Amino acid sequence: MSFVIILALAGIIFISLEVILPGMIMGILGVILCFASIATAFTADDLPPAFLGFGGRFLLSTIILLVTVTCVGIWLKYFDKMPWAKGLVLKSSSDGKIESLNNNEIIGTTGQATSDLKPTGNVKIEGLPDTCYVLAENGFIEAGSTIKIIQVDGRTVTVRQITA
Repeated sequence: MSFVIILALAGIIFISLEVILPGMIMGILGVILCFASIATAFTADDLPPAFLGFGGRFLLSTIILLVTVTCVGIWLKYFDKMPWAKGLVLKSSSDGKIESLNNNEIIGTTGQATSDLKPTGNVKIEGLPDTCYVLAENGFIEAGSTIKIIQVDGRTVTVRQITA
């Protein structure tokens, strides 16, 4: 009985750690441990008399499953309210627009392609953030070419190569 409980608690802890340590490894291990505790509940010989027989073992498995789901749900609901978790939770949001710039103001601005645009890449244009998504109008622009902004749609900036 204690082995079943240890497996279930370890599964709950591993699933909860997935919130802090992303990568799906802890979550997958937690789910495997929870299912292992349910499987062990059906095969263990050291259960109390109340859990002997199929009905009792099914009840124990249901209890393990409900406690696991409840604990993980409570953990996910209240995780961001814990004082030590404040640094792990992103509070700001973005609406996907280039901030502090009116789209009409930057259309026509020129700059230089710092990498090949195939059709996307990096550019150096004054007034644009480094993280904006730049798309070449005609598919390919070589690095070092002079470019001009022709359209802005959210964070997608479409540019055209200026030929001399």
